[in-house]
Amino acid sequence: MPFVPHTAEDERTMLDTIGVDSIEALFDEIPEDLKSGVLNEIPAGISEMALLRLMNERARQDEVDLCFLGAGAYQHHIPSAVWDLVGRGEFMTAYTPYQAEASQGTLQVIYEFQTMIARLTGMDVANASVYEGGSAMAEAILMAVRANKKSKSRRVLVLGTVHPNYISAARNIVNNQAIEIETTSWSGETGTVDLSALPEGDYAAVIVPFPNFFGAIEQVDQVTTLAHERGALVIGVVNPTALALMKPPGEWGDTGADIVVGEAQPLGIPMSSGGPYCGIMCCKQSLVRQMPGRIIGKTVDTEGRIGYALTLQAREQ
Repeated sequence: MPFVPHTAEDERTMLDTIGVDSIEALFDEIPEDLKSGVLNEIPAGISEMALLRLMNERARQDEVDLCFLGAGAYQHHIPSAVWDLVGRGEFMTAYTPYQAEASQGTLQVIYEFQTMIARLTGMDVANASVYEGGSAMAEAILMAVRANKKSKSRRVLVLGTVHPNYISAARNIVNNQAIEIETTSWSGETGTVDLSALPEGDYAAVIVPFPNFFGAIEQVDQVTTLAHERGALVIGVVNPTALALMKPPGEWGDTGADIVVGEAQPLGIPMSSGGPYCGIMCCKQSLVRQMPGRIIGKTVDTEGRIGYALTLQAREQ
């Protein structure tokens, strides 16, 4: 949004037009005890040149020669061609395009993203998308509890090697819906979960990391098969980059995982001092109407030209 300065005279004219005495009167519904009052800690204004210099100095403090931060945020090389593609006018859009059907460029971008994620994970359907990996896992839990009609427990079993921040975020989101998250123990020697640590009982879903928080590989085939035998759905929490070399969740066990989530940041989103992030989410065809977000489809118009359309909008995340 461009900066539009208002003079004191401009402000008075607008206030007189709407019939109030001051700008503060526009916020009279806010209780006095919630107002901060005089902002004594806010420093005096500085010039644009000084502000830009300060921002550049602080940005350089984040620079490192080599980063091994990990744990869900990774520094990857981003080919220069990517910036040229994402900067093309037909692909650029504002955040949350609520009328995506009005822009073929936006629809194509979403369709290509869905296709890539579905191929990486080996799943039937991918959406576009959810906020980040932790909330994606929470959405998968909500999906599983809704979809697994055989389970009445509203309990979910999470392998203890799932990212602890994901577990914390998921608990915050699903706790008020009376859904219980249980975690397993794990071996300090191998950094993985022994199958004997999987408790029996009624669980709506079992959540499996791949790779896990320590970078180790769980026995995904055995866990998937065992969970299905016990009537639970399987949710994979994956690093999409790793899936370029490793078995996709759609091929785990006898019938594959049911829901797959993860963080898209490793695909090349800059770390940028903590964001942005993007939550991957996909599932089997049988669960598609339980999945939040949007699904874009590819079609042809009456003249045989390729077009993209909003195929399914189950609900907002």
